[in-house]
Amino acid sequence: MKSTRSCTLRYLTAVFTIILLLGKYAAVPCYAGGVWLYEIGTPDLGTATAGRSATALDASVAITNPAAMPYLDRPQLMMGFQALIINSEFSKDLSRYEGGDGGNAGGIMPAGSFSYAAPVNEHTWLGVGFGSYFGLGLDYDDNWSGRYYVQESSLITAGASVSLGTKITESFSIGAGIDVLVAKLLIKTAINNFPLRNSANDGELKVDATTTGIGANLGFFYTITPALRAGLTYRSPIKLDFDDAVSISNLGPILEKTLTASQLLGKELDVTITIPQAVSLGVEYDITKKWAVLGNFGWQNWSQFGELEVSISNTNISDAVIDLDYNDTWHFAIGIRGRIAPKWIWSTGAAYDTSPCSESNRSPALPLDRQLRYATGVQYEIDDDVTIGLAYQFLDAGKGKINKEGGPLTGPLKGEYSPNHIHYVAINVGWKF
Repeated sequence: MKSTRSCTLRYLTAVFTIILLLGKYAAVPCYAGGVWLYEIGTPDLGTATAGRSATALDASVAITNPAAMPYLDRPQLMMGFQALIINSEFSKDLSRYEGGDGGNAGGIMPAGSFSYAAPVNEHTWLGVGFGSYFGLGLDYDDNWSGRYYVQESSLITAGASVSLGTKITESFSIGAGIDVLVAKLLIKTAINNFPLRNSANDGELKVDATTTGIGANLGFFYTITPALRAGLTYRSPIKLDFDDAVSISNLGPILEKTLTASQLLGKELDVTITIPQAVSLGVEYDITKKWAVLGNFGWQNWSQFGELEVSISNTNISDAVIDLDYNDTWHFAIGIRGRIAPKWIWSTGAAYDTSPCSESNRSPALPLDRQLRYATGVQYEIDDDVTIGLAYQFLDAGKGKINKEGGPLTGPLKGEYSPNHIHYVAINVGWKF
């Protein structure tokens, strides 16, 4: 029996590795999303991740709250795979330059995670995890009317974490971990070769760079009563410096002369992005032996996010990199989870995130708005060791209204996104040893 399980485990691990490699290297047409990805293919996708900081159900806590690891019943791993199906279309109200609305900037993006947790001794557990909690991307038609703001933008991240969790008392534990994040940034923006004003004669500004950032996470887990648990997590900011990342090509003679005089050409332009620090407080309360209600409250420090829009709006500028000037955001989630049959567990939940920006400083490079999530999922216990799950979530990303005045080379851009939503479909496998 153990030999069969061992072979099955090796098979599942190999399949999941292939899926991750395909997700990393396959030609994904384009994708757009909420940047901060709560969704990593784990079972709590079914509750819109409500109560994530306060649950100790599977090995994914090695990523989400390492302080919960000592409350797992035995060593275990969790593998999750999810597909993001994105629909995001800009509807133009006003623009100076000819072109369409940009088409559907969405597409299909694969993602997933892997986590493993095991005890070091009676009180302390070690966990490792792979996945990503941050990313974005979009791809407009090349000749769309907002091409002087952005044509294509993507930030792809792949992360690994190592964490420890230890019991201080029977009801209280702490945990901490180190996060290593590899990030690739790609931005393409058309340059208006004024006064040609023809997309066929546009120049191009391109950012293409890869870097690595390191951060930390900290967690607390407290069993207040046998039926009530609470968890608090903190994730540090991660600074990503993309040095000498900007290149400019195909300039018209007038603009080339002007930008040379302004010392933009030949200058080493750097792009800096700071993945926000975040705090999350979760609660799980057992209403009965079979049913629990879960909640989450969180804060993200988006005001430190930094620069992402890279465009040339005025011939007198000396720098093409623009700070997006975002505001901090708040996250709220509530969900329920219950056993509906001896081997079946059902969950559902909803979440809300505030918008980090207003219409005037929202960029088509990152059209973030308020976000509503609605989710449901099921888990099936194959036996005492193996559980398989399926979850679905719908994300309403808001209208993402844009009201940019722009400069003489970008022009004004006004409009909104409709549709603007994401479907998440995830499967996961949990294995206990």
